[in-house]
Amino acid sequence: MTRFFQPTELLNFAIRFIQIIIVFPMAVLFSFYIPPYNSMDYELHFLLCLMFAAVISVLVTKYSRKLIVLMFIGMLSIMAFNKTFKDQTLDGIYADYNAMLVNMTSNPHKVSYFKPVRGTYFQDQRVKSAMQPTHPKVRAFAVENSTRYFHDEYYRKFGKAARYFSLFKHIRLNWKYVNDPLGMDYYSPPTESMGLLAGDCDDYAILMASSVMAIGGEARVVISPSHMYTEVKVGTVEDIDKVSFAIRTLFPDEVNGGKIHFHETGGDLWVNFDYTGSYPGGPFLEPELYSVITFNK
Repeated sequence: MTRFFQPTELLNFAIRFIQIIIVFPMAVLFSFYIPPYNSMDYELHFLLCLMFAAVISVLVTKYSRKLIVLMFIGMLSIMAFNKTFKDQTLDGIYADYNAMLVNMTSNPHKVSYFKPVRGTYFQDQRVKSAMQPTHPKVRAFAVENSTRYFHDEYYRKFGKAARYFSLFKHIRLNWKYVNDPLGMDYYSPPTESMGLLAGDCDDYAILMASSVMAIGGEARVVISPSHMYTEVKVGTVEDIDKVSFAIRTLFPDEVNGGKIHFHETGGDLWVNFDYTGSYPGGPFLEPELYSVITFNK
């Protein structure tokens, strides 16, 4: 026991501790800059980054114990001060780790009940008439807020879905529910809604769909028995694990172990962007679908 407290033994213990503890944050940073190969799962990709980081840690320690200490101090400094890695703080690393674990143990939830009904033609036409994805002001609004959250490292990691998620976060975070005029079903155009960030479910759905389409995304408006909301195409059903991992990474507090809800249409993956859910893919307010309004590309 006395020998353990000798300066040499304490130094060896500190070096081994740094050698181990540096592996995970190094793997997180590697995962940002080394994209997954083809359709590799993010969990497998991260495991390979973890193994790569472990090998580097061992080799560097074997080559120079001072160098591994300098790497450790440098990595802490980067996470603490460098704006390039502003989301890679200790809390950010924990969030990425938590998202990975939850994504491995919680399956997405597919809801596929669709009940087409008649009587929605005029409603469909009114929604389509209200859409303004090519309006310059809507385009400017969408561009500004698609880059407001989730820095470019997340864009490189998760692709254009990160832009859609940033739009969702801004609009939902600031949206205030306001009823239509008495006795009237009023559909607010996006140029009006984007300034007010207020209205009812159809106003929100039209603004959200127009904004996503304004930055090159595909969106559709879903009509349920007493509700209307937007769904956004974020890939194919084969991408569900990647999309789920992205949502859990970018919305860790909101998801908090919950399921990612989606619809599949022709192999395409459509995720719920409704304001009633606190994260993309949140629970459906009404699982029954009456009709789906699609728009020309």
